Amino acid sequence: MKNIIKYITLYLLTTILIFGNILFSQDQKSSLRILDINVWSGLDYIGSMKMGEYETPEIREKRYQALISQINELNPDVVGIHEANLLPNYAKRLAKDLGCIPFYHIGVGGIHIGPIGLPSNLREGDVILVKEEFSPKWIGRKQLSGGYVGKYFTFHFEDATQVIGVRINVNGNPVNIYATHWHSSLLPEKEILIKSEEIFSRGKASQMEYDSLITIIDDGIKWRISESEKTIQFIHDTAENHPVILMGDFNSTNQSEEIRLLKRNGLIDTYNYLYPDSAGFTWNPKTNINQKIHYLNDDASIIDNIFDEIYHYEKYLPKRIDCIFIGDQSLIFKGRVSINNSKVVMQKIIDGVQASDHYGIFSEIEIKE
Repeated sequence: MKNIIKYITLYLLTTILIFGNILFSQDQKSSLRILDINVWSGLDYIGSMKMGEYETPEIREKRYQALISQINELNPDVVGIHEANLLPNYAKRLAKDLGCIPFYHIGVGGIHIGPIGLPSNLREGDVILVKEEFSPKWIGRKQLSGGYVGKYFTFHFEDATQVIGVRINVNGNPVNIYATHWHSSLLPEKEILIKSEEIFSRGKASQMEYDSLITIIDDGIKWRISESEKTIQFIHDTAENHPVILMGDFNSTNQSEEIRLLKRNGLIDTYNYLYPDSAGFTWNPKTNINQKIHYLNDDASIIDNIFDEIYHYEKYLPKRIDCIFIGDQSLIFKGRVSINNSKVVMQKIIDGVQASDHYGIFSEIEIKE
């Protein structure tokens, strides 16, 4: 009888250990659920003392609750946030509501010393939120353009951009996470160039005006190419041959030289990799109610030059400008990294609002030994 009890006890202990190991191995996540979303500051970026705001505090709070609801539904491990305003309070609130650790840096702030300065309602930047189980650590930050923007002091009068980085641990594998927000300007999209040429050919713009418009477009391209080059250099300086995830609002499309530069340096667009023939618009005036209400309600009858007409025309063009990249591409070819899923998200209308003027991009990535 004693031997039977002993054998039964040993059997039960062995079974518990086996199932315990299975459960433990399941807890040791090798996959990452990643979300990137420009949450929209709601500012019109006009004004020196205080910038104009498109919405009331009540509507902004509704948008925030719609944002939190959809993020919780997706249950990401890592979240990239852009146009977070006002920092640091916005980042800290998000982190508390989502149960994450926040990493952030001001991107644009005008003239500020701490919370005091002008414009009074501008302390906007980028945020990376990570679940505590991934043991995140700050890598650093690199300014890509604009005047001085420090942690406590900012002094600039034009757009300023940056990239920030965090290292996490995925089942014993270090993974570098980067978030960025590039300069916004007219893109050299086929539709824009055709429309510009058509306006000029109709005699609605002088040669000087047409040339000036093309110069504006070219200057934006040069700005973002410089941002792309500096982003790549920052990754090379900090990645230490570990897998890289770069997410952000790039204000650029897959056809642009600045995005092609990222790809030539070993970064793969997760959405484009899985769905090369899908538009996957993250900026869509046709479906986004924030854009319909606040951006598309101007009076086209006051357009009297090529600049007004092109900017008005450009407002209605959907684009995919928000991306999650994975690198180096050799890790995918070697089977160390796989892209399991990627989709456009955060499109729901909740309580009469959408969370942002952008949609988010969500990707699931498997990190293998």
